[in-house]
Amino acid sequence: MTEEQHVFKKIGLMGDRVLRLAAVELCNEIIDNRYKAPEIIDYLCSNRVFGLIARMKKLQAHKDDPEVKGKSRQLANAYEYSIGKLYYEDKVKAIATAREDLAHFYENQDQYYVKKEA
Repeated sequence: MTEEQHVFKKIGLMGDRVLRLAAVELCNEIIDNRYKAPEIIDYLCSNRVFGLIARMKKLQAHKDDPEVKGKSRQLANAYEYSIGKLYYEDKVKAIATAREDLAHFYENQDQYYVKKEA
């Protein structure tokens, strides 16, 4: 793994942690049934959801991403990286952005899962 790839993974990991924190904060505010919260947090922090958010934000796969398992995973990595990079610049803004993105997804899931017409 090159140095650039290592830095990419490190920043992406930080972004993943920020997104998980934002998901917990969001669930504390919107979920009445505390027993359902872990399930929703796991769903919101899945690669599939991160990939869908990345598509809506029109992100592209990052050039230093060593992942080769598929476009959705690469987009999820790019989204985690963007939040992680923002965290290193402005922690409060990164958490707020992550929370807004996850809240938007949760409230508008039907827009993210629209299938293309044949």
